[in-house]
Amino acid sequence: MEKINHILFPFYRFENLSACRGILHFVSTAAGNIGYPDGEPSDRMLVARRRLAAAVGFPPEALCLGQQVHSDHIVEVKRQDAGRGAMDRESRFPETDALVTKETGVCLMVLAADCVPILLCDPVKKVVAAVHAGWKGTLAGIVEKTATVMQDRFNCCAADIRAGIGPSIGKCCFEVGPEVAVLFQQKWKSFPGILGPVNSLGKCHIDLWEINRRQLLAVGIREEYIEVAGLCTKCHSEEFFSYRRSGNDAGRFGAGIMLLGDNEGE
Repeated sequence: MEKINHILFPFYRFENLSACRGILHFVSTAAGNIGYPDGEPSDRMLVARRRLAAAVGFPPEALCLGQQVHSDHIVEVKRQDAGRGAMDRESRFPETDALVTKETGVCLMVLAADCVPILLCDPVKKVVAAVHAGWKGTLAGIVEKTATVMQDRFNCCAADIRAGIGPSIGKCCFEVGPEVAVLFQQKWKSFPGILGPVNSLGKCHIDLWEINRRQLLAVGIREEYIEVAGLCTKCHSEEFFSYRRSGNDAGRFGAGIMLLGDNEGE
């Protein structure tokens, strides 16, 4: 990843996605909380989203978000859906954790504060997706299912798809209890390095980055087209929000991707 130190709002970009023509994308930072507070969207949050949009170079009304309930529900977004969740909570796609589109002018965005944000792009078929993969979504294979939707619904070739696995809680900090550990052990125990040793309390550390990377490989995405940020949100307090570090006071950063029209910049 490379950091863009924009005066309005510093953000990151994946190098592999930046190589795709006609694609705009970003991962925001703790320079501004762009998530929803417990109540209605605050003026500060709305200002932060507008600053981010200006820094990256897209209109804020192009944003489109899902409700994010740690599901494996995927929605196809149309041009007329632009603005859903951009400035309010109610218009978000309900119970949705992954968004995919072939339409220009729609900026798909997921919010995170330890969960894994993943951006997908097929520069050949011009299809993009944004995925919110918490541990439940990761266990349910949401990124694998999203890549499969891109292939089945939009005729994407897996070998053309590029992926960016964003900043999120790393194996260094993601410790789970026995009730969660056993779920991952049943599926991933045979893969070296994904699960740490189980301690006397039945807890272990889990590598969500590697699990999601392996899911992408499983559907045929080329290893060299998968970029892992490798930045732990709990460790990098100056750059990203973290629920495990700050609890209910944690803000949210976002990862977004957008197809540009022919008359827009590349």
